[in-house]
Amino acid sequence: MNLTDETLSLIRQYNVKGKLKSLRLNGIKNFTSAGLETFFTFNIKGLPNPPALRTLDLSECDYDSVNEQVIEYAITSSALKQTLGEKVVDEGVDTIKRKTDLSVMGGLVSLDVSGSSVNDKNMEQLAALCSKTLMELKLNFCPLVSDSGLGYLVDKCGRQLTTIEIWGNAQVSNKFLDGH
Repeated sequence: MNLTDETLSLIRQYNVKGKLKSLRLNGIKNFTSAGLETFFTFNIKGLPNPPALRTLDLSECDYDSVNEQVIEYAITSSALKQTLGEKVVDEGVDTIKRKTDLSVMGGLVSLDVSGSSVNDKNMEQLAALCSKTLMELKLNFCPLVSDSGLGYLVDKCGRQLTTIEIWGNAQVSNKFLDGH
């Protein structure tokens, strides 16, 4: 329970081969939004790419730390991969330009962000990058997700989306429930 942003940095440093596919950090309140954003950000000198996770659990972490930007970066890193592109010469120094493509593995399969400030914009991004892979979504006590955001995601996902938890979300009404 006393893990900090430094732990996230170490996890990323030791994930050099990119084999980390599941990360459950539920209930850890010490992570900051900056630490989580850094964990999921591409092209940080000295660190390997962020993990392309299939399962992510950030439930019951600090409400303000698991915010729109963190979720956006997590979704993006799960669905994108980086490959080496063409060689570039800049000021006499040869460098390899990185190219970002969609991953053939898809995106997140299971996401639990219960008790966070996830919102409708994140639902749209999930639909855009993970609609073919998402099977389980837990949004318990997420007051910024509305009927329209959740409905949009469900409409875009295929039949593989089998579980949605929305306990404690009074703003999700019969409009969503009856329509989906």
